[in-house]
Amino acid sequence: MKPITRVAAALGLLLATGAAASAAERTATLEVQNISCVTCAPIVKRTLSRVPGVSRVAVAEGSGTATATVTFDDARTDVAALVQATTNAGFPSRAVQ
Repeated sequence: MKPITRVAAALGLLLATGAAASAAERTATLEVQNISCVTCAPIVKRTLSRVPGVSRVAVAEGSGTATATVTFDDARTDVAALVQATTNAGFPSRAVQ
């Protein structure tokens, strides 16, 4: 391997490692509305699971609402995208602290 190629390969590896190290796993809790039947919570879970960067979703049903706890890579998505995903599926949500 030529020296310039080795340097370029090493630089590429360093850059790739640095980008991965800057991403952080976060957890958000959403209050989800319009939970009216037994199929609603699984739909919310499936919808959130399909958002790129989401690694885990747990949905606990309440009376007409649900609480979704979502773990995600903040380099790939954010809370606004999670809220938008549930809202687009017919289940408006908001982040809670």
